[in-house]
Amino acid sequence: MPIELPLQELDLAEFIKPGDTVTWGQASSEPLCLTEKLVSQRKHIGTFNAMVGLSLSNTLLPEYRDNINIISYGALGTNTPLADAGALQVVPCNYSAIPQLISSGRLRIDVVLVQLSPRGPDGHYSLGLSNDHLLPAMQAARVVIGEVNDQIPCTTLDRPFDEALLDYIVPCSRHAVYAPENIIGDIEKRIAGHLQDVIEDGAILQYGIGSVPSAIISSLSGHRRLGIHSGMLTDDIIDLIESGAVTNETNRVRPGTTVGALVVGSERLSRYLHLNPSVELHPASKTHGAQTLAQLDRLVAINSAIEVDLYGQVNAEMAGSRYLGAVGGQVDFMHAASTHEKGLSIIAMPSVTNNTKHSRIVAQLNSRLVTTSKSDVDILVTENGSADLRGKTMQQRAAEICSIASPVFQDEIMRAAKATS
Repeated sequence: MPIELPLQELDLAEFIKPGDTVTWGQASSEPLCLTEKLVSQRKHIGTFNAMVGLSLSNTLLPEYRDNINIISYGALGTNTPLADAGALQVVPCNYSAIPQLISSGRLRIDVVLVQLSPRGPDGHYSLGLSNDHLLPAMQAARVVIGEVNDQIPCTTLDRPFDEALLDYIVPCSRHAVYAPENIIGDIEKRIAGHLQDVIEDGAILQYGIGSVPSAIISSLSGHRRLGIHSGMLTDDIIDLIESGAVTNETNRVRPGTTVGALVVGSERLSRYLHLNPSVELHPASKTHGAQTLAQLDRLVAINSAIEVDLYGQVNAEMAGSRYLGAVGGQVDFMHAASTHEKGLSIIAMPSVTNNTKHSRIVAQLNSRLVTTSKSDVDILVTENGSADLRGKTMQQRAAEICSIASPVFQDEIMRAAKATS
């Protein structure tokens, strides 16, 4: 049985030593009572490492690098200011690789701070709003401290949580940190409109982060027999499920069940997931693992990008010299979807930057950094149309891709392509 500790008297220096690596749940599963205590005691602890994922809070600030070396698989969410300030060290890796990197010790984890719901009807704690790579981290760690938060939903996991992984528990009551609402405008709706007839009934959907994937998912309420098997779950799934579009009947891995690893949504989604057996949170080794994805023969992967070149190569990480994104799960899902006969890998994005001054379709990637290979992209779509790249030559690809760029930039793109060929 874990030992219960009072939050007010908690001295984390008793458990965290200089040089240790501490990790915690990402996005809405960050245990705020513990992480805020951690940064307030950082000077008392000494210099340590923090391995973090997608962040929605402002717990970590650039000035905290005086005692904390901050490491992540990407600069997502509120990690972006850390990256801009040079306070974030990025480990580029596929999301599916993170559990094994932790288990093998290549990403060493010494202490885990984990958010838990109170015990559910089955007598077990729940991991609440994230499963992803927390279990291998807890198995590898020297110390695991659980924050039992009475405002966290008791979600359904792939298997009951093993209380033996906990060394200490700290009761608290605190709202989770929720994701900002995705703003879906005219451009996002036009992009989604180009995919209405491309995505078929019975498809199993994975989608990435951002307003474009959100717009696409939200537009599918008229479809039927859809499934959801995604690394991330957002509010968009609620209306899609309640519309009757999602039944998960074609999901051979978990028939009838919506599957995700991480919740990135609002309090509405948190309430929806509480004691809901039709939605399960699985570890990233299952949601993103090649063995699982190989069984999803109707997988449609919907992701976005910062820029795409005329070969179809995708940069989802850097805008100029700024690191803004991550490899994340895009490569895992895009490759799997592109290799199935009934699968489909989609990159969807606006054709221009937010200020409309630059094209996001380019002759060559400005960052020279390729996140997803050209061979793993079936369809590229912008507000101007869609380009089906399957079976196309390099020259045909370039013409198709340029045709859905902004008309303002098309001549410029082709001139640049000829100059570099």
